[in-house]
Amino acid sequence: MIDTEALRQINYIIERDSASSTYKYVLLKSVINASQRYDHLIKIENSKANIPLGLIVEQWILDYMPFVFKDILQGSSKTIALDKPITDVYKNIFKLLNLDTSVEWVYGYMQFTKALQNPNMSLELSNEFLKLSKKIADKIVNMPMKYTGKEEYEFFTPERYKFGSVNLRNNEIYNSSFVVSDFGYFSISEQHYNIFRYLGQTLYGTSTIMSKWKQKTNSLNANQETIKDIIEKLSSDTLELRETASIRKILSQEKECTWSGKELQGTTYDVDHVLPFSVWFNNDLWNMLPTDRVLNQQKKKAKIPTRKLIENRADVIMNYWNDYQQAMPLLFKSQIEVALIGKDVNEDKILDTAIESLCKKSDYLIYDRGHEAFSI
Repeated sequence: MIDTEALRQINYIIERDSASSTYKYVLLKSVINASQRYDHLIKIENSKANIPLGLIVEQWILDYMPFVFKDILQGSSKTIALDKPITDVYKNIFKLLNLDTSVEWVYGYMQFTKALQNPNMSLELSNEFLKLSKKIADKIVNMPMKYTGKEEYEFFTPERYKFGSVNLRNNEIYNSSFVVSDFGYFSISEQHYNIFRYLGQTLYGTSTIMSKWKQKTNSLNANQETIKDIIEKLSSDTLELRETASIRKILSQEKECTWSGKELQGTTYDVDHVLPFSVWFNNDLWNMLPTDRVLNQQKKKAKIPTRKLIENRADVIMNYWNDYQQAMPLLFKSQIEVALIGKDVNEDKILDTAIESLCKKSDYLIYDRGHEAFSI
């Protein structure tokens, strides 16, 4: 499955490709993340993997936010973190969110992320996030994608090169599903995709992409004590906080354990991350289900539920998903489209398709990534 020549090419890019900015490293990090988490959105055709550019755009928005927030250089400019047009939009968003850039960057990042994922954001904020996405998309395809590898667009090949015509539909608010579906695709070879999908964590490790990003950032900046902290937190996904309160507000008084069927009394139950938070770092509604506390803390822990267990308990899982869908329709729809099913699924098949996608991710984590399985 793994082609050694393809691996050599990736190693060349990490170790030898010239870099005047951090763009190449953030691009590689983002593509690894997309390859490992969003296989249901990736089309394999004619030995090419076609990946939604929107996945990369949203990852860049989050990864570069702390550096803009704290004015830490990431490119050739000597005065601003990123290009001025991109930096200006970020700062407009900070103003709309009343984010004082003198506060701790982690606090700013959390508030920014909540706003980005809020399906009820203001129209003004929605327009700013759209503007930021378009500018970052242009930057991605005209900088690191164009110049990664030995020839222009030899490694990454985008479907389009300009994004000015991408617009929200009437009454639509900016959301992840829109970005993923409307920003087109870029392609890489199937062999490179397989390396990112199955060996990505090795490439992502301390001796490769993240350390190169840190080295380049250090070379662009002087006396920036926060650089190490930002890079370390971005590399370990520790910026995403484990959160279950939103689910507890939705659940009715009568509940059963998702995995065992045991009746759950009052509030003395756990909200389990189906794909464990320590593995998948995901607080989407679909990924959080009520579970018997003893079972969760003593047996499931950070294990991955098997395909057989998910299929056996599919009716219960879908009943909870229906509750979430009714309580938070816009948020649930956007999350499940991006993380599990894609956008063009028959309305009657959405939850069935999501169950099958969840099973595939379980198989991937157990059999390809080596995580311990959980079954009853």
